[in-house]
Order: sequence, then C-alpha cells, then structure tokens
Amino acid sequence: MKKNHLGIDHPLVAVRDMDKASEDFARIGFFINPRHHHPWGTDNHLLMFPENFIELISIYDDSKLDLKNEKGFAFGRFISDSIERREGISLVALHSEDARQDHQLMNERGVENQGIVDFRRVAHRPDGTEEEAVVSLVMLVNSSCPPVSNFFCHQHKPHLVWVKEWMNHPNGANGIAAVSYIADNPADFLPRFAGIYGEEAVTLDSDILIAKTDRGVFEVLSPDRANDRFAGVGIPVSGAQRPSGVAIRVSTHSMAQAKSHLDKNQVIYIETDDGGLRIPAHYAGNTIFEIYPESL
Repeated sequence: MKKNHLGIDHPLVAVRDMDKASEDFARIGFFINPRHHHPWGTDNHLLMFPENFIELISIYDDSKLDLKNEKGFAFGRFISDSIERREGISLVALHSEDARQDHQLMNERGVENQGIVDFRRVAHRPDGTEEEAVVSLVMLVNSSCPPVSNFFCHQHKPHLVWVKEWMNHPNGANGIAAVSYIADNPADFLPRFAGIYGEEAVTLDSDILIAKTDRGVFEVLSPDRANDRFAGVGIPVSGAQRPSGVAIRVSTHSMAQAKSHLDKNQVIYIETDDGGLRIPAHYAGNTIFEIYPESL
C-alpha cells in the first residue's frame, strides 16, 4: 500500500485528574515527560515513541475552554465535553507535515472539518531550557459522532516533541500499533475512514472495520467482536456511550521487560493466545492497553 502520510500520530486520553493519570501510566511502564499547557485551558503529558506518541490531556483552566478558531471550533471545550461523557480516548491525531495542504485535500474529498487551528506553547526541554513550539491542527470532528473524531497535527518544530531522552520507557514500548473503537454498526464509519485514507486502505466485514495507515491500524468493532477481541478484561464503555474509543495497542522491544515491570508494580494483566499482554482499563485512563512484540 502506498504511504498515505496521515498515520496515527497520537491518541488523546482525556482524564479528570492529571496527577493520578501520570502515576497510573508510570505504573504500567511509560516515561512521563514534562507537563505542557495549551492556550485553550488544557494541559498534557506526552508519552513519546520514535514515530508517534500518546497524549494524556486534562483541564487546568476552565475559563479558557471557549477560545475558538475562525470557524467557531473550541478545542478546549471539546476535550471538556469528552471528559464529561467518559474518560478515555477523546480524539486521535493524524500525522501531517503540511496542515494547509492536507486541509485542502480533505475539502477536495468532502471530509467534514472545522478548519485550521494554529497555536504556540512553551516547550520544556530535558535540560530545563524552554523554546516556543509552533503547531498547526486541522480539526476533523465528526459532528454526528464526536467520540470518533480526528485532527491532523503538524509540528513545525518537531525536535521539541521527538526528544530521545523521553523515549526510554520501563516497559520497552516503542510505538503505537492500533487504536480500537466499539460501535453498534462499524459500517457507519466506512465513508469517514475511506475519505481520509482512500477506499483501498479500508476493509469491512459484518462486525469489524479496519483502516490501515502508515503508522498503525484503526479498528472499529461491533460489541460482540469487541468482547471476543478483548477477552479477559471488561469493556470500559456502556451501551449508552457507544461508539467510543476503547483500547490502544503498543509494541515493545522486550516482552520480558514489559512483564517484569508490570509484575514489579503488581499490575494484573492477561497473557493473550497470540503473544501479547492485555491490561484492564482501570489501570490507565479508562483505556485498555495491549503490549505486543514489535514484530507482530
């Protein structure tokens, strides 16, 4: 498949208590980088890998949540509403190296979007120095189903994000392999993913949709398929909360290292039949985490 350049950049795991979430994610083996703040009232920690990352995001200032772009979109309010609905995966950012060109592409393909958000924030380096990060986002909020939404993320100074010192995780994690959703009818999301990635990147059968990107895979699973897929752990989504993001799969360079860290921290996990580890959602941001060897 031709590289589509809009692969998984970072899922956002939205939480109410950032301090607790940081402790929880450290417990399952992720290095937590310095906290950063956005101009619209959210703050974050980034769990970095060589090609993508996980963003823990929360609210630090309610008074800033309604800051809007020229199309009237308020990023902070979207995150706040997501947290009110349920903690967990609120958005998934897609990797872009030219936000304006990719915005034009989505307009040509008829993919719903809320325009471009340009912003700056202070970036904290490992040595304690600071520099201004410059970021452009293209919002692809699904108005009929906000929990299955995306945005393009164009880092104009990528060296401030992809910092080698932040990629050394005690569980050996080195990339995102998949993000999974649960939905009553996965076929409803075929037009969306085909619009972003092209029809050739998306497959569908009666109970699962798969969209292959150049940085990981999206899955949309029916409830029955999700129960089979995540056997051994509870699905952290009620019927009223569907559709919704439910799980993140990461790769590791060492399964032994991942197991050792989880055992040391008394984290209960399931060993899957296909060689992975599955961690229940209550351990980390109401999101199931799976750890698999990097070759799988």
